[in-house]
Amino acid sequence: MSGFGLGLPSFNLFVGGSQGLFGVVVLLFNFPVTVEFEIIAKAWSIGVLQAFTLIFMFWMLKREDPSRVIPAMQTSPIYVALLAWMIFGESLSTLQWIAVLLAVGGSIMASVRIGSLSPNGKVGFQPIFLLLAVGALLMASSQLITKSIVDDLSTLHIVSLRGIGLFTIMWAVFARPTALRGLGSFLKQPKRAPWLIIAEGIMPFNGHLLITYAIGKGPIALVSSLGGARPIFVFSMSALGAWLAPSLIYEKFTRPDMALKLVSASMVVAAVVIISLS
Repeated sequence: MSGFGLGLPSFNLFVGGSQGLFGVVVLLFNFPVTVEFEIIAKAWSIGVLQAFTLIFMFWMLKREDPSRVIPAMQTSPIYVALLAWMIFGESLSTLQWIAVLLAVGGSIMASVRIGSLSPNGKVGFQPIFLLLAVGALLMASSQLITKSIVDDLSTLHIVSLRGIGLFTIMWAVFARPTALRGLGSFLKQPKRAPWLIIAEGIMPFNGHLLITYAIGKGPIALVSSLGGARPIFVFSMSALGAWLAPSLIYEKFTRPDMALKLVSASMVVAAVVIISLS
């Protein structure tokens, strides 16, 4: 189940559908007619790759503890840094590499819950986690494709075509009558639907605009490492909510968890400072 109380297939339909809708609206009014088809196909493939990444992650979240799944997905900036060096010749200084490792390490630590186990009670590495490595590699590949076309296509067009790619896969996989009915019923609820539209529709579209713009302006390894620091913000908002409005927050933090996440937040802050000054 998603955080909105919406079934996972219906939730994925909304994610893909909302991003696809925004993309279609943009392209109807401003289609890049002078851009080569190959460039448009690459922009579309960004959404396809990210859709498969999300599908792998959600499938694993149904089978394993989130504190074991999310850290594995947060390793994609390492792939980005290595591949950007091989493909684009981007080289990072020692200090910048330290920033990347701090950001990735802090993001992983922010996702860890002390004493957590997978639902089947197993600990340690399991072969099924290789699927997450593939997902992280797909996410890295999508960002490298973004870097390769930022000079040929505008940020708005890249994000719009990415949304259509996301829609293509999400709806091909999850568009079933029960999921469609569940999504339709949820969107008819005036008190809950706006929150879903804002949090999983409008905000992600704008977030990807900012990330895509940043990728075009600086080393992709640094952008990717900071873009992967989302667990820090999730933790910060959850901790603040648990303090100010405990009845609305289901997650409870132990003292060891709080200490671990404060350390992880400090690591990400240090990474931001290093990147800003380097």
